[in-house]
Amino acid sequence: MLKDILTNIGLVLGLLIGVPFLFIYLLSAINRNTKQQIANRFGVKGQLVFGFLGIIVHEASHLIVALIFGHHVDQFRLIRIPTAENETLGYVHHTWRKQNIYQNMGNLFIGVAPIFGCCLTTLLLARSFIPEVYQSLIVSTQQSFGQISWLMPSVNWLSLLIFLVIAANICIGGFDLSSADFENSKQGFWQAILFLVVVTIMISITPFSAGFFALLGHFTTMIVVISIFNLPVCKIKLEI
Repeated sequence: MLKDILTNIGLVLGLLIGVPFLFIYLLSAINRNTKQQIANRFGVKGQLVFGFLGIIVHEASHLIVALIFGHHVDQFRLIRIPTAENETLGYVHHTWRKQNIYQNMGNLFIGVAPIFGCCLTTLLLARSFIPEVYQSLIVSTQQSFGQISWLMPSVNWLSLLIFLVIAANICIGGFDLSSADFENSKQGFWQAILFLVVVTIMISITPFSAGFFALLGHFTTMIVVISIFNLPVCKIKLEI
C-alpha cells in the first residue's frame, strides 16, 4: 500500500507540476527571445504594437485567476503605453492573506496563468478560423497519453493566414513570464505541492483512485496537445 501511495504521489506531481511547467518554460523562453528582438529593433513600444492582444490576455489571465483564489485586486491595467520612466505594458496588483493556505497556493497559478490563458485563447481562435485543425486537436485530446497522433488536415489558407497573424500577436505579447511572475509563483509552490500530496494520499485509499488517475491522464493529454500546438505557432512568429 505504501509503495502504491508513493508511486501515485510521484505520478500526480509529475503530471500536474512537471509536464505543465516543462511547456511553461519552453513557451516562455521562446517568447522572451522574440520580445527581445522586437525591443532591440523597434524599442519598447514595438512590443505594444506587435503584441497588444497578448498583453491584454496576459494581464486578464493574472486578474481572473487572482479573483478565483480570493485575492484582493488593488489595481490593474490590462494594457498601457510605456514611457521612459515606466516601461510596464500592463499590471495586476493584488494582495492576499498569508495565513490562508488556499490564497497562498493561488500564487503559483496566478503567476503562470498567462501561459494557460494564451494557450486557450489561441485554441479558441483556431476553432473560429481553422475548425478542421481544431477538431483534429480535440480528437487527439481524447486519445490516451501514449497514443497521441495528429495529422494536419486540409485548411483554407486565407483563414490560416489570418489565424497566424492574430496568434502571433497573442504569442508575442502574452507568453513571456516576467521575473515578477516567477517570483510570485514561488510563493505558492510548496503549498500546492503539500495540497497535491495530501489529496493523492486520500484518493489512493479510496475506490475512486482508478477513475481519478484516468481523469488525470486525460487532463495531461490535453495540456500536452494544446502546448505542442502552440509551440510551432510561437516558433513561426520568430521568423516573421
